[in-house]
Amino acid sequence: MSNLARNFNEKRDYIRMQVDTPAKLTLSNGQSFSVTCVDLSSSGVQLHSNEAIPVQSAGELHVESGGGSTPPLSARVSVCRLQAMEDGMYRVGLSIDSFL
Repeated sequence: MSNLARNFNEKRDYIRMQVDTPAKLTLSNGQSFSVTCVDLSSSGVQLHSNEAIPVQSAGELHVESGGGSTPPLSARVSVCRLQAMEDGMYRVGLSIDSFL
């Protein structure tokens, strides 16, 4: 790992966990999106979506755990970033406001 990468990682407040699991985002206006959760931390989530999700929207995110003794993740979230990717998908950044 380069010194630049090491210095950046050390400044991170929360570790990001890489995942690849289906999730559902329901905005406060009732609109729902089937998305893929690609990483999460205790303060935020990154999703891939085939639809643009409006920045500054608020709602609830539900991520299945894959079974076992781990319960699904449910949280109130706010959309803070939207980036179009080359393949027509969107990268969506969410901040976690509270866990349900």
